Amino acid sequence: MVFQTHTLMPWLSVRENVELGLKFQGVAKPIRRETAERNLALVDLQDFYDRPVYELSGGMQQRVGLARALANDPAVLLMDEPLGALDALTRENMQELVLRVWQETGKTIVLITHSVEEAVFMATRLIIMSPRPGRITNAFDLRFCRGYLGCADARAIKSDRDFIAMRETALNIIRKDQG
Repeated sequence: MVFQTHTLMPWLSVRENVELGLKFQGVAKPIRRETAERNLALVDLQDFYDRPVYELSGGMQQRVGLARALANDPAVLLMDEPLGALDALTRENMQELVLRVWQETGKTIVLITHSVEEAVFMATRLIIMSPRPGRITNAFDLRFCRGYLGCADARAIKSDRDFIAMRETALNIIRKDQG
């Protein structure tokens, strides 16, 4: 699981944070190290293995959290508002990174977000829930993330009229559900 706040151990290095779950499972140190380094490279933090996490930016700390979750080789990766606390540019970069990680690992990722644009951009299956009581009101199969992975131009995807129309459809459903 990747949380909204990074939940890292500030007294540990970047690599030690990624190794933590494996250490608790009794995995041998050489295997923990190799696994941590592979996952840190996946999130483009290969130059920061031995740095204390408190020296990293918020986006980098979230990438450490993502690498830590991936190091445990989950069948499903749950991401609960992991990009909400990031500035706009870092958030967009992280969206793209998560999509590349999804493409490279083939992991099922469940992303919870309140950002409609983020949801439309990143989802293969968009689920819209109502406010209290929370229930599924709509579901859509989307391909915008696959379009991004094919062209690597997020701005082109997000400015496409089909993307804008889907974003507005989702926003209208949410507004209607809110009464």
